[in-house]
Amino acid sequence: MIRLPSHVTPLLQELGAWARGRRTRMRVQGPSMRPTLAHGDHVLVDPDRPPAVGALVAARPAPLDGVAVVKRVSSLAEDGSAMLSSDNPDEGTDSRRWGAVPADRLDGVVTVHLDRWRLLLPADEPPGAGSGRHLLR
Repeated sequence: MIRLPSHVTPLLQELGAWARGRRTRMRVQGPSMRPTLAHGDHVLVDPDRPPAVGALVAARPAPLDGVAVVKRVSSLAEDGSAMLSSDNPDEGTDSRRWGAVPADRLDGVVTVHLDRWRLLLPADEPPGAGSGRHLLR
């Protein structure tokens, strides 16, 4: 029997969820999330996972007319809306400009950075199931 390192099993579970259509692969555009994510990187998004402070999420802020972005959740309100921030704030726009993003405009939590084959989930969140959306900026 092959014993995999403990960090590999959740990654394989996420890739399996993608293969079953429960995750969406998205391509990052722009430098706003460097150094975490670079322009052209690919991530998997779980639309069923609730966002947590510190997690990366795909969202569609109203001012962007349906364009999806990837940002970090900096705070959550009781109504489910989120304040989102760029990891590289000098190179991107975020809730400093748009304000809080309503819960119905949060497309899902980014679970895997495919270009580096690593999980992007907080350590206390196990992988889950879901499906997803389109383009990240």
